[in-house]
Amino acid sequence: MRIAKRLNQAQTMLVAAGREASSAEWLLMHVLQVDRTGLLVRLSDELSPDDDLLFSEYLLAHVNGVPVQHLIGYQPFYGRDFQVTPAVLIPRPETEELIEFVVRRLDGETFHPGEIVDIGTGSGAIGVTLALELRQPVTTVDISEDALAVAKKNQAALGGDVTFLQGDLLEPLADQSVRVLVSNPPYIEEDELLSDVVFDHEPHLALFGGKDGLVFYRRLIDGSTRILKDDFRLIVFEIGHNQGSEVQMMLKERYPTAETGILKDINGKDRIVYAERKDCTE
Repeated sequence: MRIAKRLNQAQTMLVAAGREASSAEWLLMHVLQVDRTGLLVRLSDELSPDDDLLFSEYLLAHVNGVPVQHLIGYQPFYGRDFQVTPAVLIPRPETEELIEFVVRRLDGETFHPGEIVDIGTGSGAIGVTLALELRQPVTTVDISEDALAVAKKNQAALGGDVTFLQGDLLEPLADQSVRVLVSNPPYIEEDELLSDVVFDHEPHLALFGGKDGLVFYRRLIDGSTRILKDDFRLIVFEIGHNQGSEVQMMLKERYPTAETGILKDINGKDRIVYAERKDCTE
């Protein structure tokens, strides 16, 4: 069977199962070991029996809930491929907007090791990307040894001056040591319904933030007074779409002289809350 026809069959199958049609392309590119351009130029070729069998196995696994990223082993993020496993949250496109905001605010500034931290690093997508884009050292923290192992592999493959610490949120960080605090903490409410692809295959440790989804923001903001320097520069959190006002209020109450704000994502939903001190830029 020609690749074009097999791809069309696969897309129809996935849509009927409630999955994204585009997943068929990702899986077929992985089977054929080509990028999208390579796939397009081969659409008129015949799909070999071995490749067809492997493609069918991947399709069935995805229909049964296994994320495409776990099948192909990576997720593109900010122009780089990050290895992912069931031990880490799969990086989302919305988080790229957090990177853009931080880079826009800090580009050109100089920081000492330990002054920029990424809490709950998971795959390392935020920490490694910031280190590469800012060309500055970044310290990351995660409570999961398995997650840190994935993050270290990504740093080894992609580069960046990154230090990895294991511990519970801010616990491993020294007093008065941090100027930039970034985190995409677990923020899903404990009774929120998720797709089987997410609930069954991504770590609950990285998903759920207590009954109202705000447990980790409270802990981070309360603990930040210990680890932030007096001349801290920036606090940035990714949030759930309905949590902006509450998280912003927490930051305002804790840091009344800082500028706070809420940024919307590409879908028009609240996605980032920040507190910024502009009187301490170098």
